[in-house]
Amino acid sequence: MTQTCTEPTPSLPAANAGLAIVVLSRGAAYAGGLTELSDLATQLEARLAAAQTPVLRVQPAFVDRAQPALPEALDLCADADQILILPVMVPDEPSLRRWLHKLIMRWRAKQQAGGQPGKYAPRIVFAQPLLQLPALAELLAATIPSALQQPDVPQLLADEDWERDPKAWSQVPEHQHHVLWCVGPRCAAKGAVALWPQLARTVQQNPLLKKQVMLLQTSCQYPCNHGPLMIAYPEGVWYGPMDATTIEPVLTAHVQQHDCPHEHLRVHGPQPALHE
Repeated sequence: MTQTCTEPTPSLPAANAGLAIVVLSRGAAYAGGLTELSDLATQLEARLAAAQTPVLRVQPAFVDRAQPALPEALDLCADADQILILPVMVPDEPSLRRWLHKLIMRWRAKQQAGGQPGKYAPRIVFAQPLLQLPALAELLAATIPSALQQPDVPQLLADEDWERDPKAWSQVPEHQHHVLWCVGPRCAAKGAVALWPQLARTVQQNPLLKKQVMLLQTSCQYPCNHGPLMIAYPEGVWYGPMDATTIEPVLTAHVQQHDCPHEHLRVHGPQPALHE
C-alpha cells in the first residue's frame, strides 16, 4: 500500500512563553467596537491554548479613537522576548504603517534607555495587512453558505417605520461653540483618548459649558507634533499639547472669559480676547 505524505500544519513552537501578540485595529465610534476586538483577542488566545501553543498574552490595541493605544499595549507586553502585531484594520494604509513603525522604534528606544542592565527590548514583528493574507478569500468563500441562511432584511425590520428617520435628527442643537478633540493616530498615541472622558466631564459639570459647547471627536487634523489637540470654533483657535491639568482652565477661559490662561498652548488662530 502506498502511503501519502502530507505537509504538517504550520504552528508556533510548543513552548512559546516568550511571545506576546497585539491585535491591532482602528478605533470605533461605537462602544461595541471595543468589545468586538477584545472578544477576538480572547478567542485567539483560546485557539492557541487549544493547539498547545500558549503565549504570554494576546492584547487588543487601537491605532486611534480608543484605548489602549499601541504604546500602552506594548508596555503590557514588554516582558516578552517577541511581540507579534496582527493588524486587523481595513484598509492598511502604507503611510500609517510606516508611522507605526517609527512609533515602535521610539518605544524600543525608551525601553532600552530605562531598562535593566543586560535586558534587551523585545523583537517586534508586524504581520501582513489583513487584505493581503492569501487565505482571506478562501475564508470568506467558506462563510457564504451559512451567510445565506441569515434572514432577509425586511424580516429584520419587521413593522419598523423604515421610510422615516426621527424628527429630532432635523433639529440643530443649541450651542455657540464646537470643540473638536483629535483622536487620530498620533494624538491617540500621546494620550488623547484617555483625556476625552475628562473633557466630557468638564462640559457636563459646568451648566454654561453644557449649554454652549458641542464636543466632537475627529480624526487627524494636523499639526500632530502639538497633540493632543483641542480646536475651538467659531473662533478657530487651536490648543496643544493638552493634558489633564489644562483642559478645564483653557476650555472654561476660552468660552466664558474669552481669554487664554495658557498662551503658550495656543498653536494657531487669533487670541480669544479679540472675539469679545
